[in-house]
Amino acid sequence: MNVRIASAAYAVPPDVEAVEAVLQRERTRVETTLAPLSPLSRQKATEGLGLSHVRVCGAKQPYDLVLEAASSAIAEAGITARDINLILDYSTLPGENSPGLSSAHRLSAELGAETSLNLSFKAGGCGALHLAIKTALGWMNTDENIRTALLVTGDTPPHGNRSLLPVTVQGDAGSAVILRREGTEGPLLLGVEAMTLGHLQGAIGFVRTNGHLEIVVDARCIEDQVMPIYYLNLFRVMQKVLAASSLSLSDIDHFIYSNISLRDREGFRKMVGLPEGGLPPTPMAEYGHTFASDLVINYVHMRREGRIRPGQLLLFASAGIGFTWGVTLARA
Repeated sequence: MNVRIASAAYAVPPDVEAVEAVLQRERTRVETTLAPLSPLSRQKATEGLGLSHVRVCGAKQPYDLVLEAASSAIAEAGITARDINLILDYSTLPGENSPGLSSAHRLSAELGAETSLNLSFKAGGCGALHLAIKTALGWMNTDENIRTALLVTGDTPPHGNRSLLPVTVQGDAGSAVILRREGTEGPLLLGVEAMTLGHLQGAIGFVRTNGHLEIVVDARCIEDQVMPIYYLNLFRVMQKVLAASSLSLSDIDHFIYSNISLRDREGFRKMVGLPEGGLPPTPMAEYGHTFASDLVINYVHMRREGRIRPGQLLLFASAGIGFTWGVTLARA
């Protein structure tokens, strides 16, 4: 089955907040979360973030960002909304003011995608793009009528929960990817693989306190259970998707990875054997970590800079809550 990434786009809100200001405002949350760790681990948690600012939703909410990104992606793909057969919303944190139903339904109506099948799931966090692509491919493979899919996510943390130390600080964004079967433009999808480990679902979880959603970070679980296998599982999933195409890591021209922190990107760089500076710069310093939109932002950024040439191999990789690991392989 020939399926291509016909287009991709993202949108961020105009309002900006300094990461230092976020950490100061959420100081009690940060100290409480990091308290179970050793003094050295607590120190490391605040070092190497590489994040200066985050974009924050104000007048523009996640759905507005999704609509903006989707409209841009549709225009870039050279299609109309009526061409879209499937809309899949994979937002993890769509905002406390989000509609009761999935944004996919509202998006279908407002874009004019009159006959689209509208679906949603909330799982995978930063790794959810791979789950969305794999789901869309499944529908395309079993339903001849589904030829164009729009995948969207828009995320913002609950008030007072922007700090996710010892991991990252979250910024807000919305993004959209259009997949087309038997298309001629855009990278050809070669494979998608994902894995989940449910026993780690409490590493970063959600609870409701007095009716308000709160993100709870178990720093001890992250340090003792997640990090020892974090890059190992990414490597395993990579090897699986590469082996299916008779390729190796050395064949990859561009690695597109999350914007969790500079420290994390360095860990990924070393894991895949790239030299120092081998991962290209991304807008992470000014956007923060935007959950599953990270990969779309970095892909779009690379395309705008003219880094991606026809025939090159692209490997998208990320991991997130659940706990979830995912990899997507494509040829430009």
